[in-house]
Amino acid sequence: MSQGRPGTQSSHRQPASSYNRRRASNACLVCRSRKTKCDNQRPRCGFCISNGGDCRYVDLDPSQLDRSTLTILERISQLEASLINHIDSTSKNKAAKDWVPANDQRPGEQRDSQYYAYQAPHEHMATSRTYEGSSTGSANWDSPAVSGMVQDGPIVSHSDNAPPSAGVLLRASEMSIESILKWSIFSETAPHLIPALETPLIEIVGQPRPKYVGPPSSTLPDLSPETINRLVQNFLDNNHIKNPVLDVKELWADAREFAESGPQWDGSSCLLLIVCAISTLSASLTDELLPGVSKQQDRLSTAEAYFLASQRRIGMLCHANTFIGAQCSFLSAVYLMSTLRILAAWKCFVQAGSQCLAWLTSQGRMTRDHKLRAAISSEGNMLWEQNESEKAHHIEESLYWSCLKSEMEVRFHLRLPGSGLGEVDYPHLYPSPPQDVPDMYDQASSSSTSPWSYSSPAQTNVDLQNLQLAWYFYLAEIAMKRILNNLLVWRYDNRPGVEPLDRESKDLRLQRNVVEFERQNEDWYHMLPAQMKFPRHSDVPLNDILRLILRGHMIDVRDLVRFPALEEVLAINPHVPLRNFSTIQLRLTRECLEIAVESIEANRESFFHRHQGTWLMARTCSRSSLLLLAMALRCKAEARSTGVSAMELEEMMLPERWRKAVEMTVETLTYWADESNDLSRMNDLLRDLLRIYES
Repeated sequence: MSQGRPGTQSSHRQPASSYNRRRASNACLVCRSRKTKCDNQRPRCGFCISNGGDCRYVDLDPSQLDRSTLTILERISQLEASLINHIDSTSKNKAAKDWVPANDQRPGEQRDSQYYAYQAPHEHMATSRTYEGSSTGSANWDSPAVSGMVQDGPIVSHSDNAPPSAGVLLRASEMSIESILKWSIFSETAPHLIPALETPLIEIVGQPRPKYVGPPSSTLPDLSPETINRLVQNFLDNNHIKNPVLDVKELWADAREFAESGPQWDGSSCLLLIVCAISTLSASLTDELLPGVSKQQDRLSTAEAYFLASQRRIGMLCHANTFIGAQCSFLSAVYLMSTLRILAAWKCFVQAGSQCLAWLTSQGRMTRDHKLRAAISSEGNMLWEQNESEKAHHIEESLYWSCLKSEMEVRFHLRLPGSGLGEVDYPHLYPSPPQDVPDMYDQASSSSTSPWSYSSPAQTNVDLQNLQLAWYFYLAEIAMKRILNNLLVWRYDNRPGVEPLDRESKDLRLQRNVVEFERQNEDWYHMLPAQMKFPRHSDVPLNDILRLILRGHMIDVRDLVRFPALEEVLAINPHVPLRNFSTIQLRLTRECLEIAVESIEANRESFFHRHQGTWLMARTCSRSSLLLLAMALRCKAEARSTGVSAMELEEMMLPERWRKAVEMTVETLTYWADESNDLSRMNDLLRDLLRIYES
């Protein structure tokens, strides 16, 4: 892989198909709270008429939804069209040419508006229409419309597309484990635990770990062509599908050169060694459903040997302005996250973000002219085709988004600054999938008997499927991250001049926002392609890490939007009797606790699975368990002070499965505690709090 040269994409753009989308029914607030079907009659529904309910509707303008979320439809459609086009043009099997999607629409066909049960206004829907223009498809930069855009203000609304600011992230950390541990319910119930409760996370993860991943092998790791071949393929199968930040064709070319010439002191060898380190640790979700596999000492030692060999070469890339340097830093962070070295991972994510920002800026990607063209293309007003010297860099866009979302995930927990990547207005609302699937296999090697013969049709088909799944997942996750970011901004973007609300108004506003974000959740779910759809119930196993991650994100939105109600009950007014809270507050608090149980159950499959998100998964389950224990301890404290039965209060507020969920969390924390100071501390705290509750 040549330094500083990301993958390129073809300038040929095919018409894109569309996916059918359904709109969640707009039930009245009474029926929503009861979780029953509403007949949607106005001004009062049938149930409220017959039962005297206070029937109210929250009519939300679809244009209030994040318009960038809708852009995922165009991106996914482009990907499908390009994949089908590639298969049709290269396959010798006529059946591939006659393939029709399950929704009975052929690739490239346009849908009528009647296919949409819910259609956003034109200005908010990215379309796949082609517009008449020059033969090259480029925009007319001298037109009045374009010149007017340059003069009249911002290209993309900052409020719609910018990630949360550093201030928002800092204030949002009140939902983190460290803030929850400072609630008075814990310090009053377990005063002997105060030192452990109040220790900052950065101090804990910065201490030497209780156990390292194991000493690296004293000899160089296996660098035979067969081993490199196997590790690269495993990386593509289990890692690249989550973060498609490499050009697959160039990765295979680097692997062939590595096998022929051995490791060099250059960026390509550094990158390939990191790929081997990550791949050595990686297995599919179904291979690590049981404890033990992810902690095999020989795997850990071999992976560390590959990683240390790569780090001896990465120094030269830190100072050079190369794209491959940013790729190496990002993948180093992925490896460190997989081995639960969180502080070191944060450093690498920040380094990757800084290198990515420097590269994009130096290449003119952040200029006003470039933003203008990208905005015109993404809004669907006209299609812009780059010339040969300006090929669209989908790998650059992918790395930008991967650095941004990964960095923000870690910053939320550590409360540390970032690279500044989130402070710039990057022009693309979503990364662009490759316009054409590359020919990943060297035809010249098809007759060779060497380990580098990758031309089998079966393997080609597997890689094409992985590429398709990677982009379906990647775009879906970014769309969900936008919803989560909007939620944080809504909750923590303190704007001057907002008057305080009375109790009833605050409750109604919170309930309206719950309805709003639930609708965004539903819209996101219904526009997922079939390959990414997942069962809603948290106890249904998925056997697929991609869909498991997406389901977890959807649960996170439902949890966080209700958190203010639970915070009012458990943190702000922990000594006020439960009966004194409003009906809305208690209902949303109960829902939040039920969602906490669902969050733990939904992650059950990945308890022993080692990957980039292992630490984040364990932290999510720990946070959910703390919320459940906080309510359980509050019920016991209120029972002692008021004489009301503790069991009666628990039955009113806590799900039946809450104890089992906490015990499941302790199980996974026990498994990972020997590799993480933070998870070891959480394991001890949850065990102590359970003992106090039971005493």
